[in-house]
Amino acid sequence: MDTIALPTETSADLDLETAVAEVIRNLDILRPTHAEVDVAVSGGHVTLSGIVSSIFAVTEAVRAVQAVPGVTGVTSQLYDDGTITRQAAHALAVEAQTKDIPLGYQVTSLFGHLSVIGRFTPEQEAALMAVCQNIAGVRSVRVHGAN
Repeated sequence: MDTIALPTETSADLDLETAVAEVIRNLDILRPTHAEVDVAVSGGHVTLSGIVSSIFAVTEAVRAVQAVPGVTGVTSQLYDDGTITRQAAHALAVEAQTKDIPLGYQVTSLFGHLSVIGRFTPEQEAALMAVCQNIAGVRSVRVHGAN
């Protein structure tokens, strides 16, 4: 009978993951927002994922993790609401199915939950949803004020 060895986390990686998670939890820029940042460690390399309120929070989280003893590298898969909002607004302005929707609507993201506020036909609403759901970091899309 063949035995297949599955990859496992080492105790050093688990200890490092615990230390990094503690550093993230204690960051002043993240604590009041209750941002959810996931931490994964493999061979001392840390991967951060989740959505935070600002690019400053992303930068601070990466900087703080790089300073943790035992961290050999950091990959950030963090998204921030400001970037998500800008990417959504840009996509809506240039994508074929939404670029002709008259301006006057508002786009905002809160921890990746995108809100589009304005007056739209059912067809425009469907197009907005389709475009916004394809933006990296978007967890959900809600269109408010549809006709």
